[in-house]
Amino acid sequence: RNATWAVSNLCRGRPHPPLEAVVPLIPVLAVLLQNTDDDILSDACWAVSYISDGEDDRIQAVVESGMVGRLVELLSHQAEAVQKPALRAVGNVVTGNDALTQAAIDAGALPALQTLLGNTTVMSLRKEVCWSVSNVAAGTEYQIQAVIDSGLMESMIAAATTDEP
Repeated sequence: RNATWAVSNLCRGRPHPPLEAVVPLIPVLAVLLQNTDDDILSDACWAVSYISDGEDDRIQAVVESGMVGRLVELLSHQAEAVQKPALRAVGNVVTGNDALTQAAIDAGALPALQTLLGNTTVMSLRKEVCWSVSNVAAGTEYQIQAVIDSGLMESMIAAATTDEP
């Protein structure tokens, strides 16, 4: 747990640590994301969110690691302390170019976001889901259609008008 916390802290900060300084940590984080301990998962997800916050080269490094699928899976984790940083990391991926956004879509991000939005009353999670969906909807025609087809637009409208999941 302490080591994961330390890795997470090495990845955070403004200005961001140089990408070349954190790239060696990415394979370690990929392994840590397979752990079952909530604290380790939370800190590992936060670390990935810090790495992926920024330019496309930072997001590309995360996508190339193969972690996006696991981050999407963690959106359905029972602990909000894991969901929130996983959501931030997935949200960062969809701020990237169209190919990076497509990687998140291909990993099942839209159905996972739909499920999370439908199962939570936590406003900060709802806000992050809406932010993520808005970034996908700023993509290609295909990506916009994928958002429409997923039913997320209706779910976002419902979430905006009620406190119920």
